[in-house]
Amino acid sequence: MAEKKLRVFRADASSCNGCDIEILEALLPRFKVGQYIELVYEPEQAEALVITGGANFKTAEEVRAIYEKLKEPKIVICVGSCAISKGIFAEGYSMRGPADKLGIPVTVFIAGCPPRPQSVAQAIASLLNVEVDTSEDYWSVPEGFRGLPEFDFEKCVACGACVNSCPTGAMSYEDKGTVRTVNVNYGLCIYCATCEEICPEESVKLTGEYKAWFKGKEEMLNGVEVPLKKCANCGRVYATDKQLEACIRRLLEKAGKVYEPLLEKVEKLMSYCPDCRHSVENLRAGKALLIKAAISS
Repeated sequence: MAEKKLRVFRADASSCNGCDIEILEALLPRFKVGQYIELVYEPEQAEALVITGGANFKTAEEVRAIYEKLKEPKIVICVGSCAISKGIFAEGYSMRGPADKLGIPVTVFIAGCPPRPQSVAQAIASLLNVEVDTSEDYWSVPEGFRGLPEFDFEKCVACGACVNSCPTGAMSYEDKGTVRTVNVNYGLCIYCATCEEICPEESVKLTGEYKAWFKGKEEMLNGVEVPLKKCANCGRVYATDKQLEACIRRLLEKAGKVYEPLLEKVEKLMSYCPDCRHSVENLRAGKALLIKAAISS
């Protein structure tokens, strides 16, 4: 590729232009990949297409038409959360994309909102099989940088707080058999740090890692598996063992003197699923337990 530059056409499919700015910066001399790239202004001249934005009803057909005009090998690079998943605009009535949903084969997805120019440059270098020297200081991340979120497998109790608070649906969980899987989808993530802030166990952290590019959407998933607990009465799974243990721990931390004498009864009630816990017998037991706790306090 050093001898013959890769000719690239850029298509804004409905972006905020944040990703476009990072793409242009990635082509600056200091990032060392611009020398292998030539930007062209007609899709018929290009072998590669860079797409930003999720594609709406005005741009979807245009992007498809542009792809058809490319020269072989028709390399497609989707840059940013919107180009991968429509991002925060996913529920918008006008959205038709992203690109792979329009029948456009994507070569590489570069995640971020927006991605760092360093990430874009390294992804392009990887695509072109070019070695890039990353020893200069500007390749490192600044203090407080919000990169890829990761789970602490020891701390995570799979309570679902991150799932319920994630604004883009990047966090999700699935109960299958006796295991709950909590996943983060880097293609949906906008690195807002809500998951980190909301997690009661401090098990989700945004790292300094920004090298987020993938050849397939299945590669964007990262998660943790936590065993589920069965109801002592009906046998149905309803929560994770670690979540119930965390609840007991917090209860004792907040009001240990009150609940320590009643711990055995509290654990028994918590061993029931919500439906069984709401039976008449268990409601009476629960109310009696609360009355005892109130008297003790």
